[in-house]
Amino acid sequence: MALTPAFQHSILQERRLQFMRAHQEAFDVEPEFLLPLLENLAQALESRCVVELSCKVESNQLFAARINVCYRDAWPQSLVQALNFLDEVETRVGIQINRDLLQQFLAVHINSTKILWNTIGIDLRPKLEDSSVKIHIGIDPDRDTEELIMTAIALDGSHYSPELTQVLLKDSYMIGFDFYLNGNTEVELYTSCPGGKDQLVGNQGIYLKSYAQRNFSSKVISLIESSDIFMAGFSKANTEPVMYFGFNNIEDMPKYFLFNSLGHRIYDFCRSQGSGPLPCVGVTQKDLESHHLENLRFYYRREFS
Repeated sequence: MALTPAFQHSILQERRLQFMRAHQEAFDVEPEFLLPLLENLAQALESRCVVELSCKVESNQLFAARINVCYRDAWPQSLVQALNFLDEVETRVGIQINRDLLQQFLAVHINSTKILWNTIGIDLRPKLEDSSVKIHIGIDPDRDTEELIMTAIALDGSHYSPELTQVLLKDSYMIGFDFYLNGNTEVELYTSCPGGKDQLVGNQGIYLKSYAQRNFSSKVISLIESSDIFMAGFSKANTEPVMYFGFNNIEDMPKYFLFNSLGHRIYDFCRSQGSGPLPCVGVTQKDLESHHLENLRFYYRREFS
């Protein structure tokens, strides 16, 4: 007997919730504060979506209430739910989120056909003011999106070198807005290129890879060659870019990273769950100088359709 659309959606809702709750239980995240709001949003989505879960390790501290939901509705319709979520957060915590930078970006680019999708996410910390809500905007890597990037750079207030500006203009694939609950807002630009296991397609990623070879350490270059995808995030807020190394096979990770005890805990859980496409380790170049990684970000995701 064929399943009705309503029953299929009910199953999908339950699978999304189970994925998010398993992460919370594994890392002792209390299902409170803003988590129920994001769970409700993920369950309500009618279209296919990707749920990305992550942990951030700072020495002996673990922050695991980090969830991102990427939905595949067409832009700008996909933005409506993200803005509604900001409204709900403001109501729940009784503060006003500073949306000025996002509104300035949207005033120019809301109807751009070069924007493909957006995400909505949270990064919760013990102190309310350290927590944030995130909206990431995905741009078309196959088109000239320099006007979008120039706007983001101007909003960030960064003064990048001409060399790095060229990288951002050519190889950015995502623009991030971080709304901290203390009223601050940060903009970040994310760039990517294939790792050494994959060949460049045309000029995709060629500027980032060339920049990395000239400006990053030999260890970073070796990791780029060993990974399946390399990404780097740049912003005025980060004194060092955050680099992300993605692997098709999660079991490749321990070959290249020496995790501390918390890192091993995260890795072991994600491997046991079946990590989904391209789990990533995020680090700065300085982080890599330590014998064991004491500071890292670990991302894994699953697509639901």
